[in-house]
Amino acid sequence: MTSTLTTIFSGFFTLCYSTLLVACAYASTLEPRGPAGMARIWSAMQTDLVDHVYSTNASEIVYLCHFYGFSIEGPKGTTTGYAYTSPLPSGDTVPVYRLYSIGLTDHFLTTSEEAKIDAMKRWGYHLEGVLGYVYETGGAGRVPLYQLHNKPIHDHYYTTSEREREDASKNGWTEEDIIGYLLQLEDDAPKLVVPSELPKP
Repeated sequence: MTSTLTTIFSGFFTLCYSTLLVACAYASTLEPRGPAGMARIWSAMQTDLVDHVYSTNASEIVYLCHFYGFSIEGPKGTTTGYAYTSPLPSGDTVPVYRLYSIGLTDHFLTTSEEAKIDAMKRWGYHLEGVLGYVYETGGAGRVPLYQLHNKPIHDHYYTTSEREREDASKNGWTEEDIIGYLLQLEDDAPKLVVPSELPKP
């Protein structure tokens, strides 16, 4: 019996890993290169769970869309912009922490150490890592990353779009903060297209 279960689980994880590798390979052909030292932040939403997720990894977004019911957000697959992949030597940037609560099915972003610790201790979030590094203040070519929260459905939402911020504010989300400033996305930035089927492993 133990041998059979081991074989089943081994096959399952091999399939998942192979599928993830295919998603990574496919997304790598789609993701455009951003400015040197920066990465584009993609966003997707799971409408059944009402969970917004943000990632600089296009492969992760493709995988979530195919296997967890997420859909790309924004006219170009993003409602955000570019973040640095490492802190600037000048000290002008701060890390954006990405956390997730299984119980609340909510992704939470913050640049605040205090808010990060509070979310983990009081609300059961766990730290997934650093999404990227953003400016603390505005400037030429920078756009604010707004944080909104819908408490009844436990969903945090982030956008640099004034129109999306206003629409969300009219539909149950409350603006809480500007967590930082991103480099603005180009008007002609390519769109991330998730295929209806991935190539087989």
